[in-house]
Amino acid sequence: MSSYQNTKSAYTGLISTVLIYILLIILILIFADKVLLGVASGNSMSALNYIPLALVLPIFLIATIVFNIIKLIRQRRKKQSGSNFKTKLIIFFTFITILSSVPQGILAVNFINTVTKSWFSSGIEDALQGGLDIAIEYNRSTMDNIAVFRDSFVFENIILNTESSPERMWRNIHGAFPSLSSVAIYNSDGKEKLFMGEKNTSPGVNLNNLENGAVTRSKEGGRSIVRTRKDFLSNGNSLSVILTILLPENFDQSAWEITNALQLFSKSKGDHLRFLLILLLFYTYFSLPIILLSILTSFLLSEEIIQPIAHLQEAIRRVVEGDYSYRVLTHSNDDLSNLVNSFNYMVSELELSRNNLAHTEKVTAWQEIAQRMAHEIKNPLTPIKLSAQRILKKYKTNPDSIDTILEPAVDAIIKEVGNLTELLAQFKDFAKMPSPVREDIELKNLITEVSMLYSESYPDITLDFYGLEDVCLKGNKGQIQRVFSNLISNSFEAISGTGTVAFRTELVRKGNTHYCRIQITDTGSGIDPAMKKQIFDPYFTAKEGGTGLGLPIVERIISDHKGTIWYESELEVGTTFFIELPMEDFK
Repeated sequence: MSSYQNTKSAYTGLISTVLIYILLIILILIFADKVLLGVASGNSMSALNYIPLALVLPIFLIATIVFNIIKLIRQRRKKQSGSNFKTKLIIFFTFITILSSVPQGILAVNFINTVTKSWFSSGIEDALQGGLDIAIEYNRSTMDNIAVFRDSFVFENIILNTESSPERMWRNIHGAFPSLSSVAIYNSDGKEKLFMGEKNTSPGVNLNNLENGAVTRSKEGGRSIVRTRKDFLSNGNSLSVILTILLPENFDQSAWEITNALQLFSKSKGDHLRFLLILLLFYTYFSLPIILLSILTSFLLSEEIIQPIAHLQEAIRRVVEGDYSYRVLTHSNDDLSNLVNSFNYMVSELELSRNNLAHTEKVTAWQEIAQRMAHEIKNPLTPIKLSAQRILKKYKTNPDSIDTILEPAVDAIIKEVGNLTELLAQFKDFAKMPSPVREDIELKNLITEVSMLYSESYPDITLDFYGLEDVCLKGNKGQIQRVFSNLISNSFEAISGTGTVAFRTELVRKGNTHYCRIQITDTGSGIDPAMKKQIFDPYFTAKEGGTGLGLPIVERIISDHKGTIWYESELEVGTTFFIELPMEDFK
């Protein structure tokens, strides 16, 4: 028997588990990105949208584990070999998995809680609020400063007294108010008379959009600009002066980001418990498949450990039943393999010892056969002797009346001599079976032909050939035919009334030899268990008028063909004879 198929299945299961583990890691990375991004953006509930999709893998793992548990329960109910030990191994592996995962879970939860508390208890909120206050104050002070400068006498004097020299005017204005980016002067009809400063701050707008004395803030070219207007009379001419301050680049964007970050932080701080629960749910959700994978792996590993032990237990059972040809095959090189090899060696030694014992038993059996043969020969010799004496006595005393006893006496002598002849012929067949001459035997055809010879005499018995395969053996066709003739005859005679005789063949391997196992099953009365040890003994028979040499001759032929024969029987249920013949040429 070989555990190769089970080992292959276990390796396939382990490879599948590794692939599922890799898939789980990929899903964790994908969902972690989505979930954490949602939590970071304040939309923590969006993480729940991905749960239905992620449920597929845990449900698959749970279903697989439930299937294996049901399978294990059935094995325990059937009391299969190793099922109890397998249960203990799975419980042990599961306990170790949970024992190792609980501290990690506690550590992760504590770490998450500590980090979130550190985030919300630090000065981040104050820093954000301070940054926002600075931006607001800068914007307000800029607008206040430009208004103050616009209404100052310094500004008015510079505009009115330096109109003839624009560069000088700009230097004086910029020296008095360095934050100013540009100054533009318009005449009464709204045309630009003078512009000094940064070109990208040129108003280029309708003066009616900006009232005198007003301070406005607008966005142009992606940057924020603060403007104010001041109207003057110079030499009877109306002048409008527009002062412009260009705020720092990305000032609005930075202010908006600070505002948004402050709002998000305030919201997250208010939802601290929900934030923590979402992270814990995420951790638990993806820790569960890891535990399930560990449990599933425990099933696979326990199966790998249990199989050699189960095979050994089955082998021990077969050996106890008398099948010393049973061997356990293994492809591993571990301690269990050494145990299996030791068992096979032990069985080989037992088989050798059994052969020696069988030889001794055969010698004893031959001694018993000789005694019984002498007894069987002695029985017919007595009436032969008495008949001869009667003839002789009659011949001497009254020869004229010898006819009255001659015929009965001679008939008795002929009958007993015939019995002796048949007895000696059977003994000769049993004692000196000719060595089988090998030839090709079409097993299916041979069994069918022999069976049909008896079926005509037993019309109420059904023959079942569906289990027969086209197998070609090497052996003595006449002897093999005699084997099946004897067994099939016994099967027919064991059935009273209607019944079935079924045939089946299968190929098995023991060691390096391939065998054809033939089964002949009848629904007859069965064989008494008390006869089990004597059924193949010479001159033992349970049939009236039987010689007791049929099954011994069958066993002798099978043995000469390097095969084995045994049977299983139950009273009032039926009997199955098993024959194993080698497929290769025997020597």
